[in-house]
Amino acid sequence: MKIVATLGQGPTLNMLHGWGMHAGIFIDWAQQLAQFYTVNLIDLPGHGENHQESLPVELATWSQQAQQLPAGIWLGWSMGGLIALHHALSHPKQVTALVMVCATPCFRARPHWPQGMASQTVSAFAGSLQQDVTATIKRFLALEVLGVQDERQQLTTLQSLIFAKPVAQKQALLNGIRLLHDVDLSPALKNLQPPSLWLSGRRDRIVHPDAMRNAAQQSHGRFELLRGGHAPFLQHHQEMTDIIQDFL
Repeated sequence: MKIVATLGQGPTLNMLHGWGMHAGIFIDWAQQLAQFYTVNLIDLPGHGENHQESLPVELATWSQQAQQLPAGIWLGWSMGGLIALHHALSHPKQVTALVMVCATPCFRARPHWPQGMASQTVSAFAGSLQQDVTATIKRFLALEVLGVQDERQQLTTLQSLIFAKPVAQKQALLNGIRLLHDVDLSPALKNLQPPSLWLSGRRDRIVHPDAMRNAAQQSHGRFELLRGGHAPFLQHHQEMTDIIQDFL
């Protein structure tokens, strides 16, 4: 993991983006958060300015990489939330608080976690990547804004942000799909020590709000349902900042 920008001053806030994205997607929200925190924008391996690195699929490797970053508040969106949650479970002394944005401990549906995404849907993205990486990312972006206000404008904004940097490495994307398909941290939620905030988009088509509500209950965290879809910070970052401020 690589810090690509640091903004503001105050308590440390590490921000992790989602699958196929890069830290630039947070830029407007990060500038607002920087009024209160020292915000570290982080590119995951194989993404953005960290394009040349390999994205690991073993959680032990993620633990090693995460320990190299400053201790503080960890905020993870989508796949970044899965990584932040694992770090909070593995090294609770390095995580003063955990903010999960449209993220879940278990992306794939399982008997004990029926709110997850269907296994065949997750696998379909892997198959699509073999054919056309850029087209697959565009499909995923369209899913992120599906059903939100000004859907077409939001998709245009999202595409301009994401494609301003090199497209994520193909192998990193495939490894990310494998991570989302295989990892299940839900049994460990009861052991989560840092206080946690779970922010969900009402119209999220990727991480169902019920999955986040369930995770918040199991981890004794706080759940908040927001307007918007899978990337609510694009339209509602002021509301999200206010909730985070109140939580912390």
